[in-house]
Amino acid sequence: MRLLILGGTRFLGRHAVEVALARGHEVTLFTRGKTPQPFGGRVRAVVGDRDPRVAPGLAALESGAWDAAIDTSGYVPRV
Repeated sequence: MRLLILGGTRFLGRHAVEVALARGHEVTLFTRGKTPQPFGGRVRAVVGDRDPRVAPGLAALESGAWDAAIDTSGYVPRV
């Protein structure tokens, strides 16, 4: 399964990534790029922001396709 995980470098998201990788899923992380991702070449990492008002917004997701997305945190309703 191809999974998109928003965040994924800390807290609950990091555990979701570890479980997904252990089960053989293909994982893409969508992060702001502020925390180094600890998974090396086992994941694809793209940089952006959940908030489309904050550049570069969601542009990095335009070229991908996933079977499911996991987002464990949203700070304001518009995201």
